[in-house]
Amino acid sequence: MKPSSRSYKEIPLEIVGSTKFGRYDKMSSEQTYNMIISDGWLVPCAGYKQIQKIDPNGQGRGIYSSAKLNKMFAVINNDVFEFDTTLNRTHIGNIDTYGGDVFIAENNNGQIAFSDSNKLYIYNNGTGVFVDAGVSFIPGYLSFQNGRFVSPAKIGTIDNLWELSAVGNGLSWPGGTGNQSALQTKPDRTVAAIRFPGRGNLLLVFGETVAEQWNDVGAALFPYQRNPSINIDFGCLNPSTIAEMDNIVCWLGANEKSGPVIMYSTGGDIDHISTDGIDFKLANLTEPSDCYGFMFKQDGHVCYVITWPTDNVSYMYDFNTKRFFTLTDENQDAFIAKRVVFFNEKYYFVSIRDGNLYEFGTQYTDYDYGDDVKFEVPRIRIVPSIRLPDQSRFIAGYTGFTIEQGAIEYNNRDTVFDLMTEDYNYLTMENDILLGGGYNYANNVPRVDLTLSKDGGVTFGSTSSRPLNPLGKRQNRLAWWRLGQANDFVQQFRFLGFGRFVATNGITGIKL
Repeated sequence: MKPSSRSYKEIPLEIVGSTKFGRYDKMSSEQTYNMIISDGWLVPCAGYKQIQKIDPNGQGRGIYSSAKLNKMFAVINNDVFEFDTTLNRTHIGNIDTYGGDVFIAENNNGQIAFSDSNKLYIYNNGTGVFVDAGVSFIPGYLSFQNGRFVSPAKIGTIDNLWELSAVGNGLSWPGGTGNQSALQTKPDRTVAAIRFPGRGNLLLVFGETVAEQWNDVGAALFPYQRNPSINIDFGCLNPSTIAEMDNIVCWLGANEKSGPVIMYSTGGDIDHISTDGIDFKLANLTEPSDCYGFMFKQDGHVCYVITWPTDNVSYMYDFNTKRFFTLTDENQDAFIAKRVVFFNEKYYFVSIRDGNLYEFGTQYTDYDYGDDVKFEVPRIRIVPSIRLPDQSRFIAGYTGFTIEQGAIEYNNRDTVFDLMTEDYNYLTMENDILLGGGYNYANNVPRVDLTLSKDGGVTFGSTSSRPLNPLGKRQNRLAWWRLGQANDFVQQFRFLGFGRFVATNGITGIKL
């Protein structure tokens, strides 16, 4: 029970929160790993499951979903695959390179274009022919608008150009005045051009330090005209970070006066979505340009995920709640998804870790790599520090919050009957092995671990665990008592188990 002394002051326990760390841990160590806010509750981010083993030692490089053809395309190593709605896989061709990003787009004539930033390839869905398009420039990020493919074009030493294909034909890139233009606002090199979603004929052309808005006005000499009254004074550090959904385009921006910042635009406004803590992390990346990003929807939330593999970190920004969250794999390393597409009413991705195909969504509450290899998702919430204005010490008497219980089936991965008391506590031997089962208690029962920091979140102490109730026993309160003295008190909660966790805010009682 909670201590009954009236001298205890109740402080809100912010279980529902996001990643807001400060420049230094002393300022704020608040973070949320692999969870997201939904209707004022903290719930799991999407998990994943391996759907097809293609090349366990390979590398996922690009993936694309065609609503028109009702097919999905993926590039693993230098192999290009086509998938139908039943995920039957067909090898359709090869590209010359084995690593790096591959950009994919399609036109209305059944042509799928692939760019590995070395060559441009065209697959004709009608004939099944996959060929090198033989363009006279080095391509890059691919887009499609009003009948034409659009690509940045490096020709010799000239690298500020962007080029249009012929209407309806990705094998024809006429070049010249009628099909080619250049960045004009600054001396810069073109890295991408993207059709702006929800903005009609608007094309956003990116350089490394500037972005320009162009509109397809159907002019005879050259169809696009630049908007002379506006430009974005941030370019794109890496075109692999460009992602769009609904009416939003998001990317990792930079210019000649600024380090990396996460930018977004809705076509009319331009803003950055970084925080002080995030900006500090970005400024201290060892390889800020080694990155990629994608957008997806999780239960109606529009989310942008960006990963720096060299620096081993991934963040997700939720445009609905306007908050950051930290994503990881099972080892708390960078998240493994490189590109995500929506196909046949499901999300799929290719991975930075291997050359396999994964399904992605909230229906999965673990990380499933196939062949019965499954891992718990490391879901962690580090709440804001409790500090008094006069820096005086206090006694933390109790802490607790409301959580869904009785919804996770404990032994859904075995058929062993484990012995329990009438209070639903598992009987274990001295070595923590379950009586009657032989399964490790800590790995078999979903639980919440609490660790405490008395130095503002720099270091954390030993663990105190609370197992969750078995299926059908739905009491929803978790509590800990006698937490000790501190004057800078941070609590870290780890949600461990293969099922879902649904939690909301609570109370910490302190004695002055």
